[in-house]
Amino acid sequence: MGLFAAFGLGGLILGWPLFGLIRLCSPCADAAERRCRYAVHLGFRAFLFAAAWLGLVRVRVRGKDRLDDLRGTLIVANHPSLIDVIVLLAHMPNARCVVKESVWRNPFFGRVVRSAGYIPSYDGGEVVDLIAGLLQAGETVLLFPEGTRTPRQGRTRLRRGAALALLRSGCQSLPVRLHMRPRFLARGDSMWSFPHCRIYFGMTVGERFDRAAFAVPGASERTNAQAGNALLAQRLGIRRGALGIARPAEAGGGGVSHHGSPSA
Repeated sequence: MGLFAAFGLGGLILGWPLFGLIRLCSPCADAAERRCRYAVHLGFRAFLFAAAWLGLVRVRVRGKDRLDDLRGTLIVANHPSLIDVIVLLAHMPNARCVVKESVWRNPFFGRVVRSAGYIPSYDGGEVVDLIAGLLQAGETVLLFPEGTRTPRQGRTRLRRGAALALLRSGCQSLPVRLHMRPRFLARGDSMWSFPHCRIYFGMTVGERFDRAAFAVPGASERTNAQAGNALLAQRLGIRRGALGIARPAEAGGGGVSHHGSPSA
């Protein structure tokens, strides 16, 4: 767990002196946030490099070329582990991430996410409109449609925020399916647990789609959002159960929610 303790310490270091210096040296707030996001990206890349060098983690990416131009794109991914956001943002230098209120207030990472211009999920309706506006302005937004990490057992509901953001923005979405072996830091796992073997982390980047792939002209927004959720579940490998309940597939689980948010 020494590497993860260093990660928490790194968040504290980034959040106070470094990000403060970035803000002082930036010509405007937008530039400061963009530079802070790039600093997070570099920090996550360094973390994965160190973990790989120590033989703790091995990451493979399929379809990496699809990550070349993410402007105006909503990145959606399943959420099998706490380190998913590290792997994703290590490959996305300027993505905004929707974060839980608990992360927003976290003493280690709160200032980091605020300085980087990430999106707090306080109110689901306002967050959806904010995401739609950012996408239309050419920003890249990352969210987990499940709204939290996938539990090892039981079912999880796919939230409607991702589908609603696509409907309201008219922008494209890029699905990213994550695979982990063995499962590590899933929902309900102890923060102090660590497997006694190397962690293999796979990231499969799918094909882009927009609302035309699921929306029916003339149908209500709620009906189209449900159709969007069905498509997201298919693209992210989530088995849907009765009453709209989504059950993660063992190979990989997968927003922003109407009530909550993706977790980091």
